[in-house]
Amino acid sequence: MEYKEFAKYYDKFYQNKDYAKETNFLTNFLKQNDKIIDIGCGTGIHASLLEQKGFKIDGLDLNKEMLDIAKTKVHSNLYLQNVLDLNINQKYDVIISMFAVLNHLKNTYELEKALLNLKNILTEEGKIIIDLHNPQTSGKKIDTFDNMTRTMEWKYDKRSKIEESKIIFEIEGQKYIDSHTFRIFTIDEMKLCCDNVGLKVKEVYENYDINTMGSSSSKNLQFLIGKK
Repeated sequence: MEYKEFAKYYDKFYQNKDYAKETNFLTNFLKQNDKIIDIGCGTGIHASLLEQKGFKIDGLDLNKEMLDIAKTKVHSNLYLQNVLDLNINQKYDVIISMFAVLNHLKNTYELEKALLNLKNILTEEGKIIIDLHNPQTSGKKIDTFDNMTRTMEWKYDKRSKIEESKIIFEIEGQKYIDSHTFRIFTIDEMKLCCDNVGLKVKEVYENYDINTMGSSSSKNLQFLIGKK
C-alpha cells in the first residue's frame, strides 16, 4: 500500500497497539531534561505521549504523509529523512526507534550504516533504544474491531532470516493491503554490528518489560545501546 493512501488510516488500523505500555517502558531510561529523537516516528504517537509526560522529543521519518499527521501531534522538530542518509546537525541524549523500524533494513551492512549514523548524533553518555520484531514461525490471524476486519498473514524463513507479511484491512466497504519484507536481526547480529561501529549492547529486553530479559525465542526485542 502506498503510504500516501495508508497514512490517513494508520492510527485507526493500529488503535489496539499498546502505545502506553511501550512509552512507559521508554521512560525507565529517560531524564526530564534529555533531548530525544524518535527515528521512524510515523504518525507521532510515541513522541506525542512522551511530550505529554514533559519530555522534549524530535521525530524523523522517510514518509511525508506520515509526518504530515505527526505535525498535528508533535510540537518539536520533525525531519523528512532516511536513517541511512541521516543529516542532522544536533546531538541527542536518547535515540529511540520503535515498532520494528530497523527491520525494514535489508541486511547487516545497512544495519551497521544506520547504527553509525545514530552514533554520530548521540551524546557521549547517550542511549539508543531499538525495538525489533523477532518472529519464530509463520502464521495467520484475523481480528475485528470497530467495524474493521484485519487479516494478517506472515511467512518466516529461518535460513534467510526474512519475514514476508501481508495485512489486509477492510474498513468502510474498502479494502487496503499493507505488505512488507522484514530482515530479522538476531541478538548476536545486533551485538556484532554495534561492536563494528563503536557501540555496545548493554541490555536486551522483551515485551517492553525491564524485568524480562530478551532471548532468541522472544517475539520482540528491545535493545539498550550506548557508546563503548
